Amino acid sequence: MRFIRALWPVVFLVPLSWWADRGCGLAGVDPLYHATVWVHERLGWFIGALAATSAGVVVAKIVVARMRFARLGHVAEPLPGRVRAAFERASVALGVAVPTVLYVDLAAPIATTVFGRTIVLSRGFVEPLEDADVELVARHELVHVRHADATAGVLWHLLFAALLIPGFEPLERRLHAGRERSANVIAAAGGEERYVALLVRLAHGTNLCVEARLGLEAAARRPEDRWLVWAAPLAVTSLAVALPISHAAFRHDLPYLLAHHC
Repeated sequence: MRFIRALWPVVFLVPLSWWADRGCGLAGVDPLYHATVWVHERLGWFIGALAATSAGVVVAKIVVARMRFARLGHVAEPLPGRVRAAFERASVALGVAVPTVLYVDLAAPIATTVFGRTIVLSRGFVEPLEDADVELVARHELVHVRHADATAGVLWHLLFAALLIPGFEPLERRLHAGRERSANVIAAAGGEERYVALLVRLAHGTNLCVEARLGLEAAARRPEDRWLVWAAPLAVTSLAVALPISHAAFRHDLPYLLAHHC
């Protein structure tokens, strides 16, 4: 699927006048030629249908994930008192109402905000932390809720899927890193040293990008993203210019194309 998404525009950039009257002796060439002409005549509808299909696939995945996530609520346990107190203190400090917080009895360290103003915490993440550190985590997640960062991530993913060109992962990581840094800056206000120390501990020894005295999870950025982040946007921009030019040439040559093949 990814291979098809990368190569489909090439079909519509090759001038069909080069193809007319050629390859007629080869099986399947004539039906393929006329099918390409037929689609090229309806290029706008074709691209719209592909974009809707790609976005529909992403929406379907989100719906399935939400259904599975809803089942998680049935196995969630009541928040431990110290965690609830930490969220209440953080909500007062940030002026954000405490959203739904699901506490799950899992050893795996989980702390994340998901689409729909919901925070998921696991026992494996919370238990090793002191109360003050839990409050810092609560501040971080509440900032994500206030900024609707989970929703923004989903909407960006939908947009990139609808653009039909793969390779937007570096840009998504860059946008995610920006949202994480914004949450870090706000959550750490007044306790920067403890916050950075907490990030270092949670990162389990990975390198941290330190800027403005604050750490940012290395997983949110990759060194190669510095260059790859521009690849997909440049490809889409180039296609936005090349496809109309190619299609205009096709419309101009259409009578010839219909009269000079097999």
